[in-house]
Amino acid sequence: TDGGDAWHEKQSYTVTYSQSVPVLNMSAALSVSRLNYWNAQSNNNYMLSLNKVFSLGDLQGLSASVSFARNQYTGGGSQNQVYATISIPWGDSRQVSYSVQKDNRGGLQQTVNYSDFHNPDTTWNISAGHNRYDTGSNSSVSGSVQSRLPWGQAAADATLQPGQYRSLGLSWYGSVTATAHGAAFSQSMAGNEPRMMIDTGDVAGV
Repeated sequence: TDGGDAWHEKQSYTVTYSQSVPVLNMSAALSVSRLNYWNAQSNNNYMLSLNKVFSLGDLQGLSASVSFARNQYTGGGSQNQVYATISIPWGDSRQVSYSVQKDNRGGLQQTVNYSDFHNPDTTWNISAGHNRYDTGSNSSVSGSVQSRLPWGQAAADATLQPGQYRSLGLSWYGSVTATAHGAAFSQSMAGNEPRMMIDTGDVAGV
């Protein structure tokens, strides 16, 4: 629509350069993007990212990254942001990570995350975060689990933000085969894949 404060996008450009430094187990990337409008000034974004894999004592395979971003908004104004993340392996196929994001407007977001994927069929994820803005702050806790079962793929997730909201989600993805003699659940199959149901009488667990 015309009028008001609507901005009409004209074109956008993004240029990215990345460089690996194997001797330092490090990589760097620089990204520059520009969004042009028909009826407003351009929006420019710049980001520099550094990533490194390293060891600390007996801990192997740690990874850390830091990113610096600057956003120049349409109509004036800008925002500078810094992102940092460190991931630490915790036992067999488990990982703990900490991330922080800060900007020049007083915003600060911190998150601690734990992931468990040592079981190839089940993945757990738990995170806790605290966000501070110039208008206030809030905290949240969330968790999720995804599991591959004989009768399909199941998932559950929950989020709690004290004093504001809570949510719970459940999902299942699979196939159901039904006949006049009964029904059975299984992993998802395409419509043209053959299915066979066998009556085992009173024998369970087949």
